[in-house]
Amino acid sequence: MPLIVNKEMGNKAIVYIDGFNWYHAIFKHHPEWKWLNIQTFFEVLRPHETVVSIKFFSAIVDGHRKGASDARDRHEKYIKALKSLPKVKVILGKFQDREVTCRAVCGRKYLVPEEKKTDVNNAVEIMADAVDDKCDLAILISGDSDVQPPVQWVRRRYPQKSVLVYIPALPQERDDRRLDYYTSIGVQCKFLPLESLVRHQLPETIRLPDGETICRPSIWSRSG
Repeated sequence: MPLIVNKEMGNKAIVYIDGFNWYHAIFKHHPEWKWLNIQTFFEVLRPHETVVSIKFFSAIVDGHRKGASDARDRHEKYIKALKSLPKVKVILGKFQDREVTCRAVCGRKYLVPEEKKTDVNNAVEIMADAVDDKCDLAILISGDSDVQPPVQWVRRRYPQKSVLVYIPALPQERDDRRLDYYTSIGVQCKFLPLESLVRHQLPETIRLPDGETICRPSIWSRSG
């Protein structure tokens, strides 16, 4: 199956971001990039298409736990900032604790948080948008092969539509990342360009439509 990417000016594109995947691949290593304006970043990245929507799939950190959490507060603040962008739609799953048993001598049981619903939410949106003819090009941001089945379904059912996958990965880790999950089904797959992330940061202070003001977390400083 040939690799197809639509290059004509004006074609509608929708971006689907696996927030958990690209956070662990890139942003946890670069806190100075975390306050990213994903709308302007992808509009500039794809100048030959009209980016009509950017769908960000995530789950609130520590959202399932009681008590204070600085990480949760920062994450919620960023989600609010993203929701203020006109083309961005945030679709949240949830974290759920899973009990596991230590395989070492101690044999102790402990809880490990697992993200739920993100891959399913992503798959549903990709398939629904294809069925409803909302885009000519679907752009998936993920290094996870779990969304490969719905991507393959779209390619088979709607061959006139294009799919492009960007793998989020730091340069030093790219040799270890697989691209064949998607290239094997005729989908172009490349690494996400990182050079301009620092130039597409949200304003330090954002005033939301309801009057609330949110500020960039100090720990996500521009230094570094």
